[in-house]
Amino acid sequence: ILREIDINVIGIANVRLQLLYTTILFLSREAFRRTVPKLNDLYSIHHYINLIWFIIPAGLFIISLIPPFTLFIQTDNAEKYPFYYHACLFYALAAFIELLSEPFYLLATVTLNYHINIYIEMFASTLGFTIQAILIYNNGESALYYYGFGYIIYSSLIILSYYIYFLSRKKEERIRLFLISSLKDLIIKPTHPYTDPKLSNETATFFWQGILMKFLTEGERYIMSLFNLFSYKEQAIFDIINNLGSLLPRLIFSTLEESAYAYFQQTLSRPKITKDQHMQDDQFQKKQLSSSPSEQKTIKLNALIFCNYLLRFVIIISLLVITFGFPYSRTLLNIYGGTNLIEGSGPGLLRLYCIYILFLAVNGITEAFSQATMSIKQLKNYKNLISIFAIIYLGIFYILIKQIGIYGIIIANCLNMSLRITTNLYYFNQYFDSTIQWSRSFQFSYYYILTLVLSSFICYYTEKCITRLNNLPPTTLCAYVNHKVTLCKPITRSKAISCAPITFNRATQTLLDDQTPPISLLPIPVGLVTPLPLALDTTDCPVPVPIPIPVPFLLFFVVNDQKFQYYKS
Repeated sequence: ILREIDINVIGIANVRLQLLYTTILFLSREAFRRTVPKLNDLYSIHHYINLIWFIIPAGLFIISLIPPFTLFIQTDNAEKYPFYYHACLFYALAAFIELLSEPFYLLATVTLNYHINIYIEMFASTLGFTIQAILIYNNGESALYYYGFGYIIYSSLIILSYYIYFLSRKKEERIRLFLISSLKDLIIKPTHPYTDPKLSNETATFFWQGILMKFLTEGERYIMSLFNLFSYKEQAIFDIINNLGSLLPRLIFSTLEESAYAYFQQTLSRPKITKDQHMQDDQFQKKQLSSSPSEQKTIKLNALIFCNYLLRFVIIISLLVITFGFPYSRTLLNIYGGTNLIEGSGPGLLRLYCIYILFLAVNGITEAFSQATMSIKQLKNYKNLISIFAIIYLGIFYILIKQIGIYGIIIANCLNMSLRITTNLYYFNQYFDSTIQWSRSFQFSYYYILTLVLSSFICYYTEKCITRLNNLPPTTLCAYVNHKVTLCKPITRSKAISCAPITFNRATQTLLDDQTPPISLLPIPVGLVTPLPLALDTTDCPVPVPIPIPVPFLLFFVVNDQKFQYYKS
């Protein structure tokens, strides 16, 4: 797609329209996902289902607000591209369809059957976006239309998979997996109170905090869309780098974060809060009555060990990404998207993103722990801190964009994540006793660090060699067959050169085509052409068949028929 579709269209679809889609979903459902109750803490299943269905009016309200901005405000002439308005409506419709599957997602999470959500999303993503890619590739002139249509396919596959999976189970298994036995149980019930007050308040708290967190996580995209700081082409390059760099966080880190949050929420209770606050954690009080201090300390210690293992794992993975990503970023982009990505700011952006992955990994695990164990009061204080960080982030973002351009986006995000990590680690220190060493996951031996540095240096050297291969002279003597000289032009810059037929005149030392200037020195691949005497009477020699030739590092120049000169540069 990167080689076939207008890169401006990719910028519109993957930045502006994708932002519309993710904003609707995040604001509508993230607060509900963050407050999934423990199975034993459910007020009743009917109260929880009543609360879940608030996702739909929330989604409709957000859809009524956000798409008009995408359609008509600061579009930067996006409407001139075919099917822009259709694509906007398709993205909004796809988000709403996906929200209809949220009750099943949340009920499966309550019963700790995470595998259902993972497999369904994997199936829908694989099939839906494969169909989308094929449609876009075969209909380049209508790419925006099929970008949006592809998301409708994806969201439809999700909701169909949930309902088919549910209906195909037996009654007992439905109750075990989803706490309900039929679709009728999903209907809203006139209970009193209508929802669980404690859970409703927690959800509202997370909703307002989620708005700030969303802006902090993808603030650069909102600013790019609202103020048109970069062209759609630059936005596309940034998005391509962001998608390529975030493969690891999406495939590994996000799953670990969700599992870690669920584990900490199910294992550790929120701290006890005072009577003058509007909410109390009854489960915590029950635990205090039933658990001795030594048992509580053991539970804490087990949670800490689990957290340290997770942190150490994601840090090791991130360090490996930095070690190999820094030297090979240019080569990777060349393979992934061609010369369009390596001629501009692409390689530098990818190198910075490798560092950003480390910040993302550490923040994801530490924030999962903090949000799963903070009291309501602490969550509100954390929300206030997030607000301050948002203001700082905006200031740093604006200054860096003006000073260093598009690179400032990732640097500002790194600084933003470092503030959040510092806050989470401060909470770590408060939550665990000073006798417990919670910082071991950040300690590595000097030999390990030295090994990474040495590996990165070796990779950097090999990447330089690859770059030398990819910057060969414009003409190369490829073969000497039957006393005839064969010349070729490199068609692709790679280890093997695909050669096109070119006729060479030995008498005048020129190439017989209008577009190629005359040459006198011809680089010859070592080991391919031996210093055999060239036929002095050779004249025009057409090449019958193109020959792919592996080109080594060392090259020679033809000076005359007998003498060869070593080519070092």
